[in-house]
Amino acid sequence: MAANRLGDLIRRLEFHLWYYRRPPWDTGVTPPELRDFIRQHPPGRALDLGCGSGTNLIALAQAGWQVSGVDFAWRAVRIARRRLEQAGIQADIHLGDVADLRGFRGLFDLILDIGCYHNLQPERRIAYQQNLRRLLADGGTFLLYTHCRREGTAAHSGWSLADEEQIGEFLRLVHKQTGQERMRGPSAWLTYRCERRG
Repeated sequence: MAANRLGDLIRRLEFHLWYYRRPPWDTGVTPPELRDFIRQHPPGRALDLGCGSGTNLIALAQAGWQVSGVDFAWRAVRIARRRLEQAGIQADIHLGDVADLRGFRGLFDLILDIGCYHNLQPERRIAYQQNLRRLLADGGTFLLYTHCRREGTAAHSGWSLADEEQIGEFLRLVHKQTGQERMRGPSAWLTYRCERRG
């Protein structure tokens, strides 16, 4: 357990330091999958888990969405706040952990995660899933981009069929598109919908 905590602290520091340069995952470009979602859905409330420097918050807000974000890299949060302020966008951006969302209230029509879930330890994935249950509105969408687990890697590394099934117990998987990243291997975009029964 102590080793997990130390590893987590080191990883947080690494993510923070990346934002003194430009992290390879922070392209500054909103992916077409999110652009398509924005075109096909009316604006509502959106929560970006691992919002980084705010690129997707800006895209959503410019399309009329009320946006909130969370990231554990304080420099990323600082950059995101500055960028949104410069764009004249009101946003609720938190420095925090995507698996600990106690500060968030109300329901969201979209919860977006581009590259966070696959980095979480198993116990934090359970907490994350509980947050999804609590915060996603009926009829809302969970849009996830993830790296998939490769053969021979650690049990907590990457998205697996077990993760897909666990989230599928309370959200309906409506679309899955697999791909391949040149450096990271297999990846996937998944779209889940919340369909609570009265």
